[in-house]
Amino acid sequence: MKEYRNEIIIALVSIIGAILATWFFFFSIDEKKITVQSDLFSVVAPNPNALLCINRPSMLSKIILSDDYTKKLFAPHLPPVFAKIIDKNPGIPFYLISYHEQGEVIYANATLEQAYQIADNILHPYFSSFDPKRTLIDKAEFTFYALPGNRFFVTYYNQGVWAASFSKKLLDEICLQQKIGQTALSDRILSQKKLMDRNAPLNLLIPAPSLDISVQINDSIRMGLGNGWVYADLFSSDGKLCCFSGIPYNAQLDSIYPIMADSVVRRLKSFYPNHNFLPQLSKDAERIYFTACLVQPDSVSR
Repeated sequence: MKEYRNEIIIALVSIIGAILATWFFFFSIDEKKITVQSDLFSVVAPNPNALLCINRPSMLSKIILSDDYTKKLFAPHLPPVFAKIIDKNPGIPFYLISYHEQGEVIYANATLEQAYQIADNILHPYFSSFDPKRTLIDKAEFTFYALPGNRFFVTYYNQGVWAASFSKKLLDEICLQQKIGQTALSDRILSQKKLMDRNAPLNLLIPAPSLDISVQINDSIRMGLGNGWVYADLFSSDGKLCCFSGIPYNAQLDSIYPIMADSVVRRLKSFYPNHNFLPQLSKDAERIYFTACLVQPDSVSR
């Protein structure tokens, strides 16, 4: 009887071991699924003023931010700590940045281990003046880095979504969006998102009215980009930074599109007076496409 009892105990231990091993295996798989499948657009804080998709982080850090002329375009809109995170953490292939009245937020799909790596290898040394404070709020993990002037840099992690901002309020809204499970972004943004080329190193989404581009067709008609959003794919061509976008094509407006392209360049010059842009138009049956490449001033004068 004693022999059978020992066999029963061994069998039970084996079964429990198998269950634990299976649970651990599927738990790891589930965490990876969360990391891969989470749509960061669904957790973006409401009412962004612009969105920047970084599809190839190495392009941003090694090409754009390493060139002083190009860097001037991005530096005012990219907090240095964001650039440090993107540059020093090659294990994450995609980042999303949203811009709001309250500040900027950077998002990534990450495992908990990757979140801790960002904290230990990048943020702790970067904000070395004070020890960070970590707290759990509704199962979401917030880490606070104190800054002079009673300010904080805060990171957020929950179910495969990592985010960081100088605004705790924006991270609270992300937490709420993740609970709701439904995007707060408007249909105007989502329709342009579908047109973006995710193979491009960077995608930019901005409200059309912020560009303030329009062309006077006659005494009573003025043509513009409307009240929606527009997208731009950013890429490198022959060592130059270029942007590419498109709008629906109307053959009756063929003579208007070149004028509008010139208006776009003038608008870009108003934003960046020390930079020059060379435009190009192309079209197919449905859309007309605009490309503008950033060129050094001496390249234009040749």
